[in-house]
Amino acid sequence: MQTGMPTGILPVVIKRILPCTKRQLFEAWSKPALMMRWLFASQQPKAPSTVNNSFTVGGAFEVVMHLQTGDYRHYGEYQAIERYSHIAFSWSSHIVQNSLVALDFKELSPNRTLLTLTHSQLPDEAVRGKHTEGWTRCLQNLEPLLLWLVEQAKDNSEL
Repeated sequence: MQTGMPTGILPVVIKRILPCTKRQLFEAWSKPALMMRWLFASQQPKAPSTVNNSFTVGGAFEVVMHLQTGDYRHYGEYQAIERYSHIAFSWSSHIVQNSLVALDFKELSPNRTLLTLTHSQLPDEAVRGKHTEGWTRCLQNLEPLLLWLVEQAKDNSEL
């Protein structure tokens, strides 16, 4: 069991400016119906991810990514939630136990939000590399969903 002590492995830090409000980005990370549409580390999954969560501090989540190479279960517990600005959760899978993911959302202007994803407490450089690649692919999948959410919001405001 990890104690939260530094492992000497640098965290994965990914920053992206995304075409949405911070509320839309927060919802994409918190609502299973949205998460299932982008939270997978492949451009061609076999099926949308299966996502279950109890989105409260102390609540659990589970994501099963259905990839061409098999089904991969990821799970953890929400550590902190600050509406529209911050989410932190533990992250465990077949290659890592009790790592920590922190998401920070900063709205730069209308429909431009900076996401900073920090994944720490990784056991070694190989696992760090796999998570850098996996999160990068997930965020590539997220952007089209965010563009769709922005369009939906525009369509609804024109009614």
